[in-house]
Amino acid sequence: MKTRLWLLLVPALLAAGCGPVEDTEAPVIDELTGQVLLEATTKYDMHRLMEDADIIGGQWITTAQVQAFLQQYNSYLATYKDPAWGNKTAAALIVERSRAYSISPLYMLARIQVESSLVQSGTSNNLSKATGCGCPDGSGCDAQYTGFGNQIECSAKKMRGYFTDLDAGRTTIAGWKVGLAKSTLDPCSVTPVTKATAALYTYTPWVGAYATQCGRTTVGGSSLVRVIFERYKAAYAWGSGGCFSETAGATLPVDGCVQSSSDALWRQCLSTGAFTAGSTAKPSTCTVSYPWCSSATLGRSVPARTCVQSAGDSQWHQCAVEGAWQSAPSAPTTGSGPAGTCYAMYAL
Repeated sequence: MKTRLWLLLVPALLAAGCGPVEDTEAPVIDELTGQVLLEATTKYDMHRLMEDADIIGGQWITTAQVQAFLQQYNSYLATYKDPAWGNKTAAALIVERSRAYSISPLYMLARIQVESSLVQSGTSNNLSKATGCGCPDGSGCDAQYTGFGNQIECSAKKMRGYFTDLDAGRTTIAGWKVGLAKSTLDPCSVTPVTKATAALYTYTPWVGAYATQCGRTTVGGSSLVRVIFERYKAAYAWGSGGCFSETAGATLPVDGCVQSSSDALWRQCLSTGAFTAGSTAKPSTCTVSYPWCSSATLGRSVPARTCVQSAGDSQWHQCAVEGAWQSAPSAPTTGSGPAGTCYAMYAL
């Protein structure tokens, strides 16, 4: 209630013998998403909204953990299965699609809540646009991204694309880059300090109500992602189990190394749950490693978990930890060996 109105009401309240009147101001609604904005209890630096590891870390987070987290909030997503993605649960899709692009499932949960409120909602409202991906401000959503699984895939893929550009020293598709000043739609002039911050503004070019410098009060914006991320980070015992690697098909311990199947670069697991950017030389401090294996049969090296039928003895072998070939007799029938599912299979 505004001060002026309160002063006008005081005499009448005293005459009637009534107690204090509660403040009944209407909640502030986000003009972009239609969600009720949180009370601004914390303000962050708009130039450094999040750290890189906040978005590309958390690879140890499991489907079971995300499922428990959703149940903790009585979320509609706790029981949802997406028929367009083989009836996989929401938790499975969040973890699998995030991991596929080395994006943190915890960040994805925050993104979902900011864009659609689904994490803490008991209804399916906004399910088809869960992450707001492919849904530009002021227009409808692209039909190809409609649906929960498609939304997670779209969001994770786009964020990975932004980081790929930033890792290469380029600006993102929207012109954001670390150290480069650019205006948001609030508008505010922002100079990102981290790649994560540049990526956030590429996804949502609004600072919003939860940064110290901008002054916007009617839009949650990218600063709200930080607020929700910090809240969710503290609301559940996520732990820290290393880094999940698609190449190795396993969670590597801190300082574990893997030679990526996508580009053959070496990446090492950091304590934050994120991998280093990549190098051509194997790090000297690897506690365990998954290099490519040299195959005499193929005449070249192949990524970890690759299964090959040897020209020497006609037996199947799989490229495993430390670059060792291990016997994999079940590969032709099960498609897997001692190191897990075959990355690729080469029969004679």
